[in-house]
Amino acid sequence: MSHIEATGSYLPSTVVLNSEFVGGNALFESMDEYFSGYEERRHASATETALMMAVEAAKDALANSKYTALDIDLIIGIIQPSRNVYGDDLNLMQHELGAWNASVLPINTACSSFITALNTADALISTGKNKVVLIVTSTDWVHTMLDTTKPNFAFAGDGAGAVILDGSTESFIDKYELNNTKPEVFNALVMKNAQFTQQKEFFTVRPPEGRTTVKDLILFPMSVAKTLLDRNPQVAVDKVIMHQSGLKMMQVWADKLEIAEDKIRHTIGLYANMTVANIPVTLDYWRKKGDLQRGEKILFMAPSAGGYSIAMLWQY
Repeated sequence: MSHIEATGSYLPSTVVLNSEFVGGNALFESMDEYFSGYEERRHASATETALMMAVEAAKDALANSKYTALDIDLIIGIIQPSRNVYGDDLNLMQHELGAWNASVLPINTACSSFITALNTADALISTGKNKVVLIVTSTDWVHTMLDTTKPNFAFAGDGAGAVILDGSTESFIDKYELNNTKPEVFNALVMKNAQFTQQKEFFTVRPPEGRTTVKDLILFPMSVAKTLLDRNPQVAVDKVIMHQSGLKMMQVWADKLEIAEDKIRHTIGLYANMTVANIPVTLDYWRKKGDLQRGEKILFMAPSAGGYSIAMLWQY
């Protein structure tokens, strides 16, 4: 039994256009057709760390809620990258917010981290262990990627999103998650740990062995969402917020799920692919626009590097 009480976000002030990258628009024309729709993105300044953005997003969510920092009893999410291997930067949020009654649970399932955290927080609230949970996901690509000419840096945007969950009403409807455990799928979407490779690493997307394109990987999250929708035929979905790797990818997912495109809510043209942060940022963006109404049914869905995907149905 849990309820989305409030949302918040933080976006850096620096706007970076496609034309500012080496190679200009040609860089994007050479990218896979599924990875499209980027127009601009935000990049963090030297003082805008992933931790700082996470704290500001959390403050924004608290300002939109009926709670104070002392009411929070769990902080769950991901700060990417964490500047500390142990302990994780997320632990510092208790002090930064003054959330002295909160325990902290870092969680990392790559691009699906927000939905995974939402799923975990709902379960903990439902058991009665927690009452007010802060979910926060923050990403800082500009300080992670040193070579800004890399195509996979070009579609990355910085920022943070936050959600406050409580047990006031029942808003969770259902969820379905699935992990494709084949090693070739795992290795198709990967970012190696520099501690082991001893070199700066970049996120890579390549066809798994025995396949010719990334199409199968792109359609895998759709199959997870389809299973969820098929077992909830009574739920009329009002809005869909997906992981935003590309506009074309979202359109393919919606088409396969037989969901009208006008139900999709995204921010890819403004903020690009924010990896762990784009779903809560998009949720907050459209809430602030007055587009999301209480009682509407929302489908959240996201894939993750390694072949894990999760979809959830919520009543906002």
